[in-house]
Amino acid sequence: MAAFELDSTLAELHEAIIKGDAKSSPGLVQSCIDNDTSAQVVVTRGLIPAMDIVGDRFRRNEYYVPEVLIAARAMKAGLDLLRPLLAEESVESIGKVVIGTAKGDLHDIGKNLVGMMLEGAGFDVIDLGTDCSVEEYVTKARETEADIVAISALLTTTMVQMKRVVDAIEEAGLPIETKVIIGGAPVTQQYADEVGADGYAPDAASGVALAKRMVGAAVEESAEEAARRMVLEVRDLYESAVRLEGADDIRKGVLEARELAEDARDKGADLEELQSLLDAIDRELARHN
Repeated sequence: MAAFELDSTLAELHEAIIKGDAKSSPGLVQSCIDNDTSAQVVVTRGLIPAMDIVGDRFRRNEYYVPEVLIAARAMKAGLDLLRPLLAEESVESIGKVVIGTAKGDLHDIGKNLVGMMLEGAGFDVIDLGTDCSVEEYVTKARETEADIVAISALLTTTMVQMKRVVDAIEEAGLPIETKVIIGGAPVTQQYADEVGADGYAPDAASGVALAKRMVGAAVEESAEEAARRMVLEVRDLYESAVRLEGADDIRKGVLEARELAEDARDKGADLEELQSLLDAIDRELARHN
């Protein structure tokens, strides 16, 4: 049997997570544990850097949701072995996040993805599951002294629950540092502003970056990543506008999306993806001229 070598084992673990190899990652983590490597070293040198790369590839459209889910599961398979040791070592997370899907909504793929990526980034994640009541969010946030409450919704009919949670957390007298962030397919920045949420993210990778900023952790965003985020905001503005009822309101919203699209193009956004949005915007404007 070859002698244990920490650097090469961590490199293998790093690669296993990026490739989504959930069969190999627990064995590599266990090998580190058996050779007296601290859990903190495994997390900070193996798990978190690997998930950072996965998140970066997701932002660049090199990975899609299935690949990220597979990588996150490989990370989680290793992290499960480390949890008891992390507690013994008193390793502090960078923050606590209570996450769940809004009342009446049973969809959890997006929520699960965000939760696993948050864990990979060093957060302590308390997952309430789906169909979560306002009281569940408030109670768990108070009980765990959460830094962030994250609410997901896939249905427009369940989005209204987000404002109820925001209001309830404010009324409950939780610390002002407790932030509420929201996301999901029908959710936009405009809606987040309307309901008083502290933040909104258009995808899982952006959600992790947002959560990091909320707790004061350093987040580096390249010009390419900023442009990609703007494209997602264009998409959200457009999709929000076309759901409006009045023609004048639709036109106004679509024009706002077009202005942002042009700004994103000037900042170097992916032209192919952006052009498909611009084509849809122009078709919608033609309908309301």
